[in-house]
Amino acid sequence: MDILNEVFFPLLQLGIGIRESLHLEAPLPESTWKELLTLARKQAVTGIVMDGILKLPAEYLPPTPIKLKGIQQLLRIEQLNRRLNGEVVQVSEFLQAEGYACTILKGQGIARYYPNPLHRMPGDIDVWPDAEPAVLRKYGRKKFYDKEWSLHHTHFPILKETEVELHFQPSYMYNPVTNTQLLAFCRKHRKACAGNRVLLEGTDRPVAVATDTFNRVYVLQHIMRHLFSEGIGLRQLTDYALVLRKGMTPTEKEETLQTLRRMNMEGFAEAVMYVLQTVFALEPEYLLCPPDEKKGKLLLEEILEGGNFGFYDRRGNKRNLANKVKKRAHKFLRVFSLAPSEAVWSFLFFTRAFFQRRWHRLKLSNRFELSATAYRANVLIYTPDYKFGVTRLPQSATGTIHNQRTSRQIANPTGQVHTFFPTSSKQFTLYQKKSGFSDKRQRKRRLLFWE
Repeated sequence: MDILNEVFFPLLQLGIGIRESLHLEAPLPESTWKELLTLARKQAVTGIVMDGILKLPAEYLPPTPIKLKGIQQLLRIEQLNRRLNGEVVQVSEFLQAEGYACTILKGQGIARYYPNPLHRMPGDIDVWPDAEPAVLRKYGRKKFYDKEWSLHHTHFPILKETEVELHFQPSYMYNPVTNTQLLAFCRKHRKACAGNRVLLEGTDRPVAVATDTFNRVYVLQHIMRHLFSEGIGLRQLTDYALVLRKGMTPTEKEETLQTLRRMNMEGFAEAVMYVLQTVFALEPEYLLCPPDEKKGKLLLEEILEGGNFGFYDRRGNKRNLANKVKKRAHKFLRVFSLAPSEAVWSFLFFTRAFFQRRWHRLKLSNRFELSATAYRANVLIYTPDYKFGVTRLPQSATGTIHNQRTSRQIANPTGQVHTFFPTSSKQFTLYQKKSGFSDKRQRKRRLLFWE
């Protein structure tokens, strides 16, 4: 029995409302149901598959223990979505108070396309304030100077349980020429997105979400970028199927295709159309362009093998440098035909990033040394941040940190102030004492500081 084509894909279609019913020749064995739910979890579409399962006739439902376990997961997804919807409102209002109208990208904004928005597997919160990238970078550095940064966003830890990403720009492309086209497209639609306010499920205050016109390009580009970097799962393809299923006029379709051509994404779009037609049975009138079967089969194989964001890809998974390079090279060869220009630039991008990280670590290999005063105090638990050359400090820590960019002072409960000076390249070890700090389990921790 072909589980994918005869059961799994039809259950997805049933779950998102493309198919109205599903007839099985006979009840499935318990092992098959377990395999289906494992596959759904791997692709981050458990809620959608459970929606499909619960629409089956009673005689074809899974055994009660499996059914109850699936319902339990579904309720958990609903609970997470309700919490996330409320947090989206909090984040939006926080940035409004800071003077930035913002758009919610992907995630809870995309969930509104689903028949049941609470059954989409949630992730983090991505916010795109209505301001120029340079302004947002300055704001992010001022607000959270020590958090992780990437080309297009920084972590924005204003919530305790949910990760928030502050986007300077919605995304980026590896090819610098097409990246310019993408940024121009985003700039053109930024105001429209910030003004597209809707009510999310279970909330009473509206938030701004991306428009349908913007999502037809942005979600597809997001899929392509993650395919070349990590991997992509069926959750993102489900999002895009429902974005397209909202419909568009012939003029809007032509404008979308012109934008994709400027970004060299038309060939990749043809592969995605094949996947949407094969997996979700998307009606021809919603397809952007004719499907390409050869490219589409290659893309579908990558999706099924890697799972959500490539987390389940076991090809060349040994964690050493040689295998990482080998895995990256093999992936480049596999996906090259889907978007040749982007593939070549992505390979150059990751090669350059690899050597940049190594050079950066080399430069930081002797960054900080404790001054004599701080060394005698012997109560510090500073740790170096390898990526940014500043230190991460626990709330109870104390001191002033000096490096090439910044100087900061923190007072501990004892009121003592200790100072770091970038001086010589001498390396030494300090053992932390427990006085003045709450973490007594790590009474002695070896600390290395570099200049």
